[in-house]
Amino acid sequence: MESLPKDETGVVPPLRFLWLIGLFFVGFMLIVGLNKLFSSLIEDLREQSRNERARLFIGEEIVRNVQGIEKDAYRIAMAVGPLAQERIESELLKKVAKLEHDLAVLKDGGVVRQLLYLNVEGMDQMVREVAFKPDVEDKGYVMEIIELSPHLDQIKLKVSELMTMLKLRDEYQEQRNGEGSMAVTSDILAYFKRLPPFFFRLNENANRLFFESQNRLQNLDIQLAAQRDRYQTTEMALIVLVIVSATSIGIFFARQMAQSNEKLLCAWSAMRLARDEAERASRAKSDFVSRMSHELRTPLNAILGFAQLLGKESLNPVQQGYSRQIHAAGQHLLELIGEVLDLAKIEAGRLVLEHVEFDLRQTVDEIVSVTLKRAKTKGLEVKVVASSEVPYRVKGDPTRLRQILINLLDNAVKFTERGEVGIWVEPDSEDGKLLFRIWDTGIGMEEKVIQKLFRPFTQADESTTRKYGGTGLGLVICKDLVEAMGGSLQVESAPGRGSRFWFSLPLERAGRVPESVAAAGMAWVESAERLGDGVVDDQPSPTPGLQGHVLLVEDNPVNQLVASSMLTALGTSCEIASNGVEALEKLERENYDIVFMDVEMPLMDGHAATREIRLREGQRGSRHIPVIAMTANAMAEDRNRCIVSGMDDYLAKPYEMAALNAILRRWLPETTGV
Repeated sequence: MESLPKDETGVVPPLRFLWLIGLFFVGFMLIVGLNKLFSSLIEDLREQSRNERARLFIGEEIVRNVQGIEKDAYRIAMAVGPLAQERIESELLKKVAKLEHDLAVLKDGGVVRQLLYLNVEGMDQMVREVAFKPDVEDKGYVMEIIELSPHLDQIKLKVSELMTMLKLRDEYQEQRNGEGSMAVTSDILAYFKRLPPFFFRLNENANRLFFESQNRLQNLDIQLAAQRDRYQTTEMALIVLVIVSATSIGIFFARQMAQSNEKLLCAWSAMRLARDEAERASRAKSDFVSRMSHELRTPLNAILGFAQLLGKESLNPVQQGYSRQIHAAGQHLLELIGEVLDLAKIEAGRLVLEHVEFDLRQTVDEIVSVTLKRAKTKGLEVKVVASSEVPYRVKGDPTRLRQILINLLDNAVKFTERGEVGIWVEPDSEDGKLLFRIWDTGIGMEEKVIQKLFRPFTQADESTTRKYGGTGLGLVICKDLVEAMGGSLQVESAPGRGSRFWFSLPLERAGRVPESVAAAGMAWVESAERLGDGVVDDQPSPTPGLQGHVLLVEDNPVNQLVASSMLTALGTSCEIASNGVEALEKLERENYDIVFMDVEMPLMDGHAATREIRLREGQRGSRHIPVIAMTANAMAEDRNRCIVSGMDDYLAKPYEMAALNAILRRWLPETTGV
C-alpha cells in the first residue's frame, strides 16, 4: 500500500487520519446495520418455518384422525351389542370433533393438541401441543379445508345411518325375524361397499394437505440456507474492509507512537525496579529492626534485671543512686527500642489493632499515674477533666490508646517548666467518637516548627534536642496510631503559651455505667493527686512472699542468672534447663508448679517443647502445667504464636520484677501462696 504524504515535520496530515477513521466507522456501522437486517430476515424465515412445521403437524393429525374414523366405522359394525357399538360411536364422534377443531385452527389459527398413549411406568399418556398462526395472504390451503369440512357432516350422517341399521338388525334378531334380518344385513353390506370410496377421497384431500405443507417447508429451509449464505458473504466482505482500514490506521499510528512507547516502557521498567527495590528495602529494614529489637532486648534484660536486684540490696545512698540511674537509662533505651519497632511495623503495614472492651476511666487513671511521678518532680499540676456523657466502658485498643496518651503527656511534662499539664475527654460532635485533648503551659512552638513536627527523627529545633533530649519518633508514632484507629492528630501552639494536642477516636460504647456514677450525674474532674497515691516512691511496695517450684528454660547464662535471682528473691525455688530437650527430661523426673519457657533455643525451641509437653499431658491424662513464654520477641504475632503452640501466658524481655511477681501470682496454685 502506498504510504500517505507527510508534512515537513514528517507527520501524516490529520485529514488523512480522519479519512481512514471515517472509513473504519462506516464499515463498522454497515456491519452492524446489515447484521440487524439479515438477522431480522433470518428470524422471519425461521418464524415461517416454525409455522409451516406446525401446519405439517396439523396435517399429520388430520390424516391420523381420518384413518382413525374409518377404522372406527368398521369396528362399530363388528362390535357385539348396543353398548359396545355406542362406545365406539362416541370415540368416532370425538375424532370428528377433533378433526373439526384442527381444520378450524388451520383456517383461523390456534393450538392443536395430540394425545399419545404410553406404556411407561408412572406415565400413561403424553400431550404434544403446537401453535399455528395462518398467513392472511396465503390462500394455498383454502381448497383443502373447503373440501374436507363438508365430509365431516357426511361422516356424522353415515355413522348415524349405520347405527340405525345395526339397531334394526338387532331388533329383527331378537324378534327372530329372519327375513327382516337378512334384508337389513344386505343393506349394511351395501353400505360398507360405498364406504371405501368415500374415505378414499377424504384421505386424498388430507394427504394432499400434508404433502403441500411438506413441500412448502422444504422450500423455506432452502430459502433460509440461501439467506444465511448471502449474509455470511456480505459480512465477510465488510469485515475485510474494516480490517484493512483498521490495519492501515494501526500502521500509521504505530509509526508515530513507536518512539513514545519505547520511552514509556523504559520509564515503566525503571519505576518497577525502583518499586521492587523500595519494597525490598522496606522489608529488609523491618526484618532488621525486628531482629535488632530481639538482640537488644536480651542484654537489656540483664541490665534492667540486675539494676532491680541491686535496688533490693543494702547499698549506700550513692550506690542506690547509681542503681536508679542504670535502671532509668535502661528504661529509656527500652522505650527507644519500642518506638523504633513501632515505626517499622507501621511503615511495613504490620500494625495490628485490638477491638476489646475496657474501662476508659481506669485506663486514663493508669496513664495519669504514670505521668504524675515526673510531673511532681518538676512541681507541675496534673489535671484530668471528663464530661459526664463520656462512657465508662468502651470498645477499642486500650494498649495503643495508652501509648498515645502517655507519649503526649510525657512530652507535655518534658517541655513544661511551671504551671500545669492536663487531659480532657468529652464526646465529639460526630456520632460514636470521643475527643481527647492534652494541654500544657510549656514553652510552646512557632508555626514553622509545627509544620515539621510529625517528621521522623525531628525535634522542634536543635536547642530543644540538646536541652530536653528525645528522638522525635514519639509524635510520628502517635500520629500514625491515631490515623490507624480512625482519627486525626491536630496541634495548636504559640511560643510561651503552651501547646494543645487533640484527636477523636471512634470508640464504641460498651457495658453499663455504674449506678453511683449515673445517680451523681456529675462531670469527672480530678486534680490527679488522688491518682498518684503510692506511685512516687522509686521502690515497689513490699509484697507477700511466694512459694512454688519453678522450671526456668533459658539458654543464655546471663538471663539465667537474672531470672533465677528474681524468682529466688520472690520466694520460689528454681531449677534451670538450657534447652527444650533438657526441660522435657527434667519434667519427666520431677514435678514443677510453673514453667518459664524461652522461645529461641538450640536443639529444641520453646514452641516445640511446649507442644511436646501438651502432647504428653494429653496421652497420660496428667495435670496441666502452666507454661509462660519468656522471650525478647515482643511483636503481637509473636505473642499469638506462643498461645497457639500451647503456652498459657507471655512475658516480654526485659521485664520488671513486679510483672514477674504478677505472673507468678496469676498462675501458681493457690495453695503455694503465703
